[in-house]
Amino acid sequence: MNTKKTIALISTSGLAAGIAHSQVIYSGQLNLTQFYSGSLYRQQVDMTGDGTPDFTFGYEADAQKPYVDARTGAPGNGAPNPQSGIVSLLAYANHGLPITPSGMMINASYAATYPALPAGRAYFYEDGDSGSVTGDWGNTSTTDGYVGIELSLAGGTSYGWLHFIDNPSAQSLTLVDWAYQNTPDTGIQTGPVPEPTTLALGGLGLAAMMILRKRK
Repeated sequence: MNTKKTIALISTSGLAAGIAHSQVIYSGQLNLTQFYSGSLYRQQVDMTGDGTPDFTFGYEADAQKPYVDARTGAPGNGAPNPQSGIVSLLAYANHGLPITPSGMMINASYAATYPALPAGRAYFYEDGDSGSVTGDWGNTSTTDGYVGIELSLAGGTSYGWLHFIDNPSAQSLTLVDWAYQNTPDTGIQTGPVPEPTTLALGGLGLAAMMILRKRK
């Protein structure tokens, strides 16, 4: 079981009169690796700890087709087990994933460039249906990058990221960690999340991270 950290980021401009803050929910280091083995394995992840998976990552028919899937879905026909539907992937209209580097702000401007997908599955390289190259992550060298997401939470739309390392040579896709802003309409920067020792700790608890390995 992994530790999920709730970090209150203090706004220096609000220190004088009523500290303004927003909460970043952070998974901690996960390093969940999914290998393509010809068996079409995948993993599901529960970000909110409510027992329902929020997204899936893994491979389709071959090692050229790693993906992330946020569809609500149902078993069979290539869909994951039922998922919450609170996560939307920010990607190209053709369902390809851009390479988002560390230091990029995931916010409304980012979502305007890479709109939320209506059908919830996006590809790092080749599209699973057409076989066309739609994602920017490549198939020859290791890529370390981020996938922008929107979350539909009780207060509204929040922004977050999923940090992946795609290694075509090893035929592996690793979910390093993830984070999201718990405050609606507030951007979040990709990259290392500051340690709680340098920020006000809003809370510390155990995330009910449900990692399921399923056959497609």
